[in-house]
Amino acid sequence: MMKSLILILGFLFASSGIVTAQAECTTEPPDGLKPIAAFSIFQSNFKNKDYPFALKYGRWILCSKPKTIEDYPSFDLSRQMDKFTAIYQGIAKQQTDPSIKSAYLDSALMVFDQKLEIFKDDKNEVYQTHQQKGRFYLENTQMVTDAVPLAYEQFQIMFDLNPEKTTKSARGYYVDNLLRNYVNKGETEKAQEIINESSKYATGALVDKLNDYQKDLFGSPEDVIAYYKPILENEPKNVEALKSLEKAYANQDNQTELTKIRTTLHTVEPTYESAKSLAETKSGNTRYDEAITLYKEALGFAATDDDKKLMNLRIAEAYINKGDIKTADNFADAAIKIDPNYGQAYINKARIYATAITNCTADRKLEAKDRMVYWLVIDYLNMAKAKDPSVANTVNSQLGNYQAVTPTGEDKFLRLDNLKDGQKVTIDGSVAPCYSWINKTTTVR
Repeated sequence: MMKSLILILGFLFASSGIVTAQAECTTEPPDGLKPIAAFSIFQSNFKNKDYPFALKYGRWILCSKPKTIEDYPSFDLSRQMDKFTAIYQGIAKQQTDPSIKSAYLDSALMVFDQKLEIFKDDKNEVYQTHQQKGRFYLENTQMVTDAVPLAYEQFQIMFDLNPEKTTKSARGYYVDNLLRNYVNKGETEKAQEIINESSKYATGALVDKLNDYQKDLFGSPEDVIAYYKPILENEPKNVEALKSLEKAYANQDNQTELTKIRTTLHTVEPTYESAKSLAETKSGNTRYDEAITLYKEALGFAATDDDKKLMNLRIAEAYINKGDIKTADNFADAAIKIDPNYGQAYINKARIYATAITNCTADRKLEAKDRMVYWLVIDYLNMAKAKDPSVANTVNSQLGNYQAVTPTGEDKFLRLDNLKDGQKVTIDGSVAPCYSWINKTTTVR
């Protein structure tokens, strides 16, 4: 920096009066002008990109750093200092001598440093200035020594100051650059810290990038386990380690360790996700009572209608698997109440009524009256695809099986009191006592 200053000072004193003026740091406007007049000329020349003249009539601002200018109430020192970094860069581009070009760029860097000192108590200004300084380094990689690593230093400072803002800024540009730098340098620990923190705020394409970087850091689930298991042994409540191991054991399909980790994670930090994940593990191991308890916990944590309807459906499915279809029906109805167009909930109700037939005929032969219940099953399947076209393929794959076992024409005439197509019938205790809880109306077809 000192070498550059000597060079630029030598150049300035050997040059024209306009440029020489920039070597003289005075707190008074040039040519005896009032501050408002000098500022006006400065503004005009800056706008026209006549940077040497802008510097002549504005350098006093850089030297005195006034917070206000009389008769100009909207004066903003921060914005004006930003103009000086642009001025020095603009003049640098006009130079052919590399030493002089470099010296002007050093002057721009000095302005950034001055700004950081002046506004050190303003978090937003500090953050923005580090952002500008990092960009400056990347824009001048050929003229500033070690510009790229210096830029990454600024991006790291930004991230430390405000990880959420840095993650969301410029579609993840700063996080992407930081991670590429650390991964390329093999600084695994620093990269992992960035991934762990930015994952809390990342959305869209950045989520995929973070996953890709994670894969670069850990080539396999075994790598993740080897890294985080010792950490967890020393810090049994380390949430980061627990979540990382959870993913690793899930990728390995290691249900034993996955259950242990999810149980610990839910104990240490109970959330919607922890309750849901542990419930799914319990359900997968046919431990439906425990799964139901956990799904109900997740329902209590659920903050959105999507989460609430999903948990009601999961509870319904667990009750079906447990054999309590009446309770299952209530939770399927709860899901539909939240979202009347929730196709999967109607499919579940169809499954519940099909299961009711199986249960009712467990110790006797399937009769024509039982087959009537399949009309109700078909009603709910048709409702599912009518309300939610996304489940149409699932419904269509099931419809044929149920249509094939509905009452035949002979059944309707001989065994079901000559039922006519289009006639309404109620599925309740009049069909058989085991159907009394259903109490739903369907149509003869």
